[in-house]
Amino acid sequence: MIGSRKRQGIREDGEPLTLVVRRLRCQNPQCRKIHHELPDFLMPFKRHMTETLEKVLQETTEDVPMEDTTIRRIRKWFAQRADALVGGLLSAYVAATEDFGVDLSTLPQAILPRICFFVGSSAGWLKKVVQILVQTNRWPQTQLVSVSTIPFR
Repeated sequence: MIGSRKRQGIREDGEPLTLVVRRLRCQNPQCRKIHHELPDFLMPFKRHMTETLEKVLQETTEDVPMEDTTIRRIRKWFAQRADALVGGLLSAYVAATEDFGVDLSTLPQAILPRICFFVGSSAGWLKKVVQILVQTNRWPQTQLVSVSTIPFR
């Protein structure tokens, strides 16, 4: 452990939550990056609890403590990364089962059922997705926003 830092969150009832998370340095000589140990009810780069995000993604938002613009932003964020999430889950599944003959045509076409195919659809499915992808180092990182057309000198 190399220290700790505060991490802000928002509970399911809308109340703020402040946690102190540990900062750990990876012992792999090729990595040596600093990682933050998050509890499983928080998602990397998101403030709302995974249970709240599940409700937003499943479109059951009547008791969700957030504005419509935040709901739309979360759904957009998910839609932009859904293929990477499914790909990461498929990759983790193949690595764990060594079943290289996965028939992709049998997977559901809609994104949410496709993700739930791997983790189930009961409460806590998003928590499982995060755990699998983070622990197997398959979490989709921030994407490059733009590339300059000006050559480096």
